[in-house]
Amino acid sequence: MAQQNARNRISRRGILTGAGAGGVAAVAAAVTTGGPAAAAPGDPVVQGADNNAGADPTILRSTSDAATLDVRNTATVAVEATGFDAGVIGYSSNGNGLIGRSDIGYGIIGVAGEAGGIGIVASAPDEYGKTALAVRGQTRFSRSGTVTVPAGANSVTVTGLHVYASTRALALAQRSTAAWVKAAVPNPATGELRLHLNAAAPAGGVPVAWWLLEA
Repeated sequence: MAQQNARNRISRRGILTGAGAGGVAAVAAAVTTGGPAAAAPGDPVVQGADNNAGADPTILRSTSDAATLDVRNTATVAVEATGFDAGVIGYSSNGNGLIGRSDIGYGIIGVAGEAGGIGIVASAPDEYGKTALAVRGQTRFSRSGTVTVPAGANSVTVTGLHVYASTRALALAQRSTAAWVKAAVPNPATGELRLHLNAAAPAGGVPVAWWLLEA
């Protein structure tokens, strides 16, 4: 409650210098009721208040070489957008639709919160020259790893995995020997991945890299 009050607290001078008559009424309503500041089309956006434009869109246009809208927050989140169909849409006719950058964190995070959700989708028509996903640099997958088939054995089991009926597995030996990976078999009932060689592993064993994916 204290945080909400601080967000809605606006000085009298700020009201007089930063808003017209309609904006003053809207700010007063926001301060007294704690709800969004309803404003008519053409009224200014009131800083420090919950603005409500109703069914009318707010459009910013600029020909500047800099960003049309620059929002900065040195404490937490700079921009939070919520929408029924899409929270944020990025489009460019001759560049990048959306760019995410970070010095010590993640440039872009996509989270699937419910069953059937997908964190990030990369889409392109299945046509020559149109690429859905291009990765420049190293990649890392949490559902992958390396395990060693010990000398004299012809299989090894990776346990503690999330395996489903749709799970498929890829595996490849990381050492050149006469023994190679014959099969990689995921087991949804036990949450395991069984890796089979065509023959017993030689001295030193055979390290195998594996990767689970959904199909």
